[in-house]
Formats: sequence, C-alpha cells, structure tokens
Amino acid sequence: MIIHRNNRRELLLCAFFLCVSFFLTGCGKTVVSIPGQSHVPRSSVSSDKMRSVVSVARSQIGKPYQWGGASPSRGFDCSGLVWWVFDQHGIKVPRVSWQQIEAGRPVHLSKIKAGDIVFFKIPGGGKSLHTGIYTGDGSFFVHSPKSGHHVREESMNNNYWRKYYIGARRVI
Repeated sequence: MIIHRNNRRELLLCAFFLCVSFFLTGCGKTVVSIPGQSHVPRSSVSSDKMRSVVSVARSQIGKPYQWGGASPSRGFDCSGLVWWVFDQHGIKVPRVSWQQIEAGRPVHLSKIKAGDIVFFKIPGGGKSLHTGIYTGDGSFFVHSPKSGHHVREESMNNNYWRKYYIGARRVI
C-alpha cells in the first residue's frame, strides 16, 4: 500500500486527535446510575444514620441497668447499650468502654454531633469508663447509669457529668 505525503500527514493528525480524545475521557467523572437509587452525598447518609442511632438509643429509655447486659430483653450496662445501638446499624464498635474510646476518631466537645459516643472517667472505676450516646439536643446523652437505675437521657451540663467528661468519638 502506497501512502502519499498528504495522506500520511492526515493519518498522523487523526491518530494524534484520537489519542488526545482517549486521554481526555479519563479526566471526566463517570457517574453510574443504578435504577431505583439516587446519588446522596456521604454527609447526608452519615447525618441520617446518626439521627437513627439517637432514635434507637432513645427507644431503650426505661430499660433496666444490668451489669454485662447488652440487649433490650436482659437490660444494659453503659457500654452494652452503646454496642447494641451501633450494632443495630451494622456499625461494629468494641463491647467494653475502655476499648470503645479507641474506636472511630476523636471529636472536640465543641464539635460533637448527635450519634457521637461520649465518655466519662468516674472515680474508682479502674480502667472502665462510663459511656453514652450524645443526642444533639443542647447537651444531652442517653446512657445506662448504674445498678438499680434505668436507661435515661440526661444533660451533660449537669455538674457531675461536666466534671467527669473526658471526650467523644465519632464512629459514623
């Protein structure tokens, strides 16, 4: 096959533009649409899940405190309540409070949101911590306080809780 000089130039020019077009398509954002599903920003999904965490935690208000408890039928200790609520959302957190404080990422008190786990260091508790789920309503949290009591929602602005607050973690 004989290619003339002009045809060769046109062929090279076509090949050049074809290559440029091929590489530029990689610069665009590909969006795959799945029927029945819409694109929802991750922050919206996280916010919805955090609100759901609070709702499920509140649904356990009135359940009895039970040392080592981690179910609505048996009752809850503080870390069992936190573990169970997140487990209902498919989010794995450690079962005990002194390991829960290592889960997720730390959140400054001024930045905590509904669904964050809050921690308190109670004197005489050894390495155990007290834990609950922040509800986002001013400064309230749901927790299972101690033997003889029930799961309840309480203000972190209470002098007792404010004194022993040590931090918060976000696992969503």
